[in-house]
Amino acid sequence: MKDPAIGANVQLCGHKGYFVADIIRVGNVYVVNASAPVSPATLIRDNRLGPTTHIVTDFEPCFWSPQKGVFVVPKTQLREL
Repeated sequence: MKDPAIGANVQLCGHKGYFVADIIRVGNVYVVNASAPVSPATLIRDNRLGPTTHIVTDFEPCFWSPQKGVFVVPKTQLREL
C-alpha cells in the first residue's frame, strides 16, 4: 500500500459503506484517522465522494475508537483496493 493516504475512502469491515480518513503507517501498524466519528449510521453509502479506496478489518487485536474516528490496526488489517 502507498503511504500515507490522505482523504481515503475506507470501507469498514463487512459494512456496505465507507468513511473518509487519513492513513499513515507507523512501524507495523496503520493509524486510520477518520474525519468524523464512525458508526454504521454515519457511513457513506453512495459514491458521492468517489469509490472506496481501502478496507479495514478486525481479524486481529487492534485499537479502535469509533467515537473519535481513530483506528490503529496491524498492517495486515488494512488493504488498498
